[in-house]
This record gives sequence, C-alpha cells and structure tokens, in this order.
Amino acid sequence: MKKQILTMFTGLFIGAIITGGASAYAAGILAERSNHRIFVDGQEVQMEAYGIAGHNYVKLRDIGKAVGFNVFWDVDSGCVQIETDAPYTGEAPAAESVPPAAAPSDLAAVKQDIVERTNALRAERSIAALAADDQLMRAAQVRADEMAATGTYSHTRPDGRKYYTVTDCGQVGENIHQIPLLYLAQQKAALAETLVYSWSKSAGHMENMTDKSYAAIGVGLARGTDANGLECWYCVQLFLRSGYSISAVDKPATK
Repeated sequence: MKKQILTMFTGLFIGAIITGGASAYAAGILAERSNHRIFVDGQEVQMEAYGIAGHNYVKLRDIGKAVGFNVFWDVDSGCVQIETDAPYTGEAPAAESVPPAAAPSDLAAVKQDIVERTNALRAERSIAALAADDQLMRAAQVRADEMAATGTYSHTRPDGRKYYTVTDCGQVGENIHQIPLLYLAQQKAALAETLVYSWSKSAGHMENMTDKSYAAIGVGLARGTDANGLECWYCVQLFLRSGYSISAVDKPATK
C-alpha cells in the first residue's frame, strides 16, 4: 500500500478539536480559522483547521478520512482509538468472534480426538491402547467443571480433597491443563492437538499417558476464566489402572 503523507504549507500540529466560527476561545486560548492549504500525497484536500499560537490544529477524524485510517470513540476504554490498518468509518469495529478452532462446539468429538492422540503416543511405544470408560469420562468432566466454576486449577479439588475423590476408586491418575482461548486463536491451533502436544512435552504428564499399568481413560473439557480473567479451557485426563473399576462419581465440589 502506498504510504500517504499529509502536508501543510506551515507546520502541522494535530491536537484538540475546536469548533466555532472564524475565531473561537478554548480555555482562554484564541483560535483563528486557518487559511493554509492542506495536501495529501500532493493533492489538495479541504479540511477545517484552526491556528493557535503558530500551530495548525485539525480534527483527527478529518485526517482519518483523508489519509485512510479509522478513528472512533471506544466506550470500554473511554477514549479515542485509531486503527491504522482499517479505512475510516467513524465506528468501532465489530467484536471478533472466537475462531472455531479455539471454541469447538462438538466437545464429544474433541474428547475422542484427545483419546485417539493419547493412544497414538502409546502405539509408538508398543503400549496397549486405553479404553474410553463412561464412568471415567463423567468423572473427568466433573473435575473440569469444578475447576472452571471456581478457578481452582489444581490437583486438589475446590473443597480441599484430593482429585481422585471424584470417584470411589483410589487407583486413578490425573493430567490437567489450562489453555487460554486467546492463545489457541493466535496460534490458529486446535484444542485437542495443542493439549496432547503440551502434555507430551512434560515428563510427568507423558508418564501418565504412556503408563503401561493404566487401561482406561476419561477426558473432561470446560470453559472458564483463568487468574488473569482470560477465557480458557480447563482440560482433564483421568486414567484408571488395569483390574479396577468405578461404580460411583462425585458431584462437582465447591469452595
């Protein structure tokens, strides 16, 4: 894109917006309407300007229109914002929706993808695949839900109990992760792929995913906010040792 340059026959100083007739007062300062010519890329443009103490003042929105960038009032920040890579509209840009990769709607499919990626890691090491267990799936979802509801990102449950108390069996292992939606959107990355890759780069998490003594797996996913107030996914893997079963799943714990 060709760079646009705005020039005046005298020095241009962009500042306060002043309105009125041929002259006006603002905070005790005399402003006279300026007759200096204004050019954009060598072409003269019509733009209202005022001279104050030897400087020319023009409206920022007028410059945006002439040069080609957006100027708008941002309600949230309570100030004027500038978008240099967007054409002038005078309106705030529409809020961007979260990309589907960062906020998938079919969580059942994402959970299955996580199971399959975990089993792929096991297959690479000639370890038997984990079976997706309905009770363990329920328990993992309870863990994800209670973390998302309370912001308690920990292997200790919100009420102080250990993670395995979410079931009636103590032979359970757990992996957890907290992934901001903003990170997924910026990286244009899918949740399942990012999650399993992150776990695989951690010795402890990888050990759980490739532990030969585990026979079943459960996955839980829930949206919440992290300690910084960013939207994130709370992600849980639960593993059950071979020869054991689960007959009861607890309800989500609260603080």
